[in-house]
Amino acid sequence: MGDLFRCGKCWKTFDSDKLRVLPGVRCPYCGYNIIYMIRKPTIKAVKAI
Repeated sequence: MGDLFRCGKCWKTFDSDKLRVLPGVRCPYCGYNIIYMIRKPTIKAVKAI
């Protein structure tokens, strides 16, 4: 399983394997061409002074 993406129109979430179904970068469900990459949850430790 690769990175997760979300469509800008239908807001369905899919992985990078389904992103390659259609030619170009488009949502595999509705065909919209604006795709957002979902960031992985990370914890950033900041040292307090």
